Order: sequence, then structure tokens, then C-alpha cells
Amino acid sequence: MITKHLPTLLPAWAYILALPVFGQPPCAQLSIEHLQYDAFDPSAVELVVNNQSNELFSYPGFVLVDDQGDTLAREQVSFFGIGTGLQAHYLTADPGVTIPTSVFDATLVLLGNFGDTLYCTWDLEDITLCPPDSCIQAEIYLTNTGPLVEFNAFWWMYNTNDGTQVANGFLNMDDVNATHFDTLCVPPGAYTLEFSGFSPIDETYISGITPNYQFTLGTNVALQQDSTPLDLSFLWYAGCVDGTNGITTPVERELTIDQLGSHLRITDAMGVALGDISLWSTDGRLVGQWTTHAPSIQLPLAQLAPGIHLVRVVAENGNTFTQRIFTP
Repeated sequence: MITKHLPTLLPAWAYILALPVFGQPPCAQLSIEHLQYDAFDPSAVELVVNNQSNELFSYPGFVLVDDQGDTLAREQVSFFGIGTGLQAHYLTADPGVTIPTSVFDATLVLLGNFGDTLYCTWDLEDITLCPPDSCIQAEIYLTNTGPLVEFNAFWWMYNTNDGTQVANGFLNMDDVNATHFDTLCVPPGAYTLEFSGFSPIDETYISGITPNYQFTLGTNVALQQDSTPLDLSFLWYAGCVDGTNGITTPVERELTIDQLGSHLRITDAMGVALGDISLWSTDGRLVGQWTTHAPSIQLPLAQLAPGIHLVRVVAENGNTFTQRIFTP
């Protein structure tokens, strides 16, 4: 629960000499929309505020203080001001400080003018910084920084600890927009995002993942300065892995793919109808498409050119499965 009140000087901020520039009305119209761990850094907190007034809170810096008056995390001034609308801020824990993963009470302080002015304070009661859902929505993106071309870019996500595939999909790149997105739901954990090495993906492409591209780029291969532009390893709400929201064993669809001479046999281990099946070439062309309500099917391979192909299966409930095969 969040309770707003008139600005008051906490003992930890007794050094602040200036009186608040704004009174209660501007603070009352500055609301906290989101306060959670940063998705990729367990020592940081992501704060989204909404300024519904026309006042500018100049050179802002937020500070999170526990109920003993000790600083948990603070923001380095990085904005000219908080203007009208939504704005994301990031607070980093002080050295040696661990931000609680359980429910706790705290005070959020907004300082301005590079820390010389106290604007607002909020009492935060019974808060938790872990997302409320066990599976948190994420946006995967691929940005083409070179000439724009049309093709399908396939991606996979693996559990970094055991190599288990947790999700897969593809993006329809085109010659109009440089960045394209796919959405999925990811439990807290450690993951690796991999894009297929199909032409033309190379060092001119930037792949990444973020909770919300509108506010942040999240993490990507350019930020990590990775020499292999198709692989991205990252932590996802790592501070919440061992909590009630953590899921350590994601469920994936179990399909068996066997190559039998000039045929490919696909079987659902649980006896569930396969659904829509598509076969793709390495340059992103659709070379075969089938639909079946049976749990098993045999596909002809004789007409395919030798090399690597992708098999993609989409069940009626939307669950997907993608695997690479080699045709001799």
C-alpha cells in the first residue's frame, strides 16, 4: 500500500536545507505506477512514475529508504526533469546493501536540483519488489542497422543452467521497419537467447530482450559487446528465482523428430494433435506446409535441397516447437 503525505524531512536527510519548491498539489499528481526489481540487475530497482501535473520536477533523483532510515537504493541524476506523463527511473543499491526480496516497509524520497531540494515523500507499506506473476511478459527484438531486407528470423530461448529449451518463435523482418518484436512469458531465471545464423543476420543486427521496449532497451548484444551477435545470455529477475514467483523448470512441448530415409516423422509424445507444421529453408523461405489432427505425421524430404532446414509445429492451443534438421 502506498500512502502520500506532505513532504517531511527524514533524519537521513537532515542535511537538506532548502524547503520544498512544490507544495502538496504537484506531489499529489505525481503517482507511482511501477516499483520492481530491474529485470536484469538484482541490485537495481525500476521505478515508473506518472506526472499528471504541468510542473517540472527539475534534475530529479529518487532514493529508497528502509524503515530504519538506512538507504537501500538511490538514483543518479540522469534527467533534466520529470515532465508530464510516464517516465522510468533506475535506483541502484548502495555498496554492501541487499535489497529485500520479501515484503517490507520503506519510504520513497524524491530529491531535486541534484539533491539540494526535497520535493516529495511516499510511505510504502507491505511492498514486494518481485513481479506479482510467476511468468513475466518480455519483448524480444531484432534491429537491423544495415540495409533493410525481408526474411524470417527464427529465435530460441534456453535455460542457461541445464540447456532446456523454454520458448521459440520467429520475427517477420521487412524492408520498412528496422526493429521487429515478439512477445513471450518468462519465469525468473538465467537464460540464453539465440537467433538462427541464417543469412543475412550478422554483426549489423542487434538482438535483445526487455520487459517494455517503450521505456528501456533492456539488454542486448550491443550493450554486452558480444563478439557473437546471435547469442545473448542474461539474468531475468534473478532476485525472485527462489521466491514464490520463481519457476525453475519451465514446461515445453515434447515432440520426437526422426529422419527415416526420404521422410521425416514427427510425433507428439503425449498423443496430442500436432496442428500446423511448416518447413523453412535457411534463407527464410517457406518450402512446405501441412495441418494434421493426428499426433504423428510423415513428411516427404526428397524434393528438398541438401542442407539445414527448420521444422516449426504450432498446436491448436498456440504452443510451438521448432527444431533444425539436416537434409542430405
